[in-house]
Amino acid sequence: MKFFLKYILFIGTFGILGYYRDFLFVNLNYRLFRLYYNNTNYVLPESLMFFNQFDYNTLYYIKYPITVLFFIAYFATTFFAVRIFCLNKKNTILVIYIYILLLVLAGMTMIYNYIINHQIDGDEYSFARWLMGIGQSPLVSFFIIASSKLYNKFQNAQP
Repeated sequence: MKFFLKYILFIGTFGILGYYRDFLFVNLNYRLFRLYYNNTNYVLPESLMFFNQFDYNTLYYIKYPITVLFFIAYFATTFFAVRIFCLNKKNTILVIYIYILLLVLAGMTMIYNYIINHQIDGDEYSFARWLMGIGQSPLVSFFIIASSKLYNKFQNAQP
């Protein structure tokens, strides 16, 4: 029963992180849309009214540190989930390597896009967002935990 509660805890944590990430970015993007097109049809939820005091550029660039914060939150949740659910504790090192790789590749892509293409958006930006999206999801933890369980089952079945 205790093991079942740990699964519920981590699935719930991923769910809450995902909900708040989506809530924040959807409303932030609506606010940006409203500022860019001078549209007054959308009103921010009460909890995010403080965004009304910022101009377009500030709101646009604040998305980057918020993305990194959610990336760190997902990393921590993934790290502890893998640490608790995997028998081989070396899998936690794999989590660290995967998250470092995602961050470095996304960062290098954005730097390349800015220095070579002299822009922030474009295909490279989309690729960097996709990489950061992998880190801001439970995919890494689910993949490592599931593959660890299958590996352990396979090792135990060997004669």
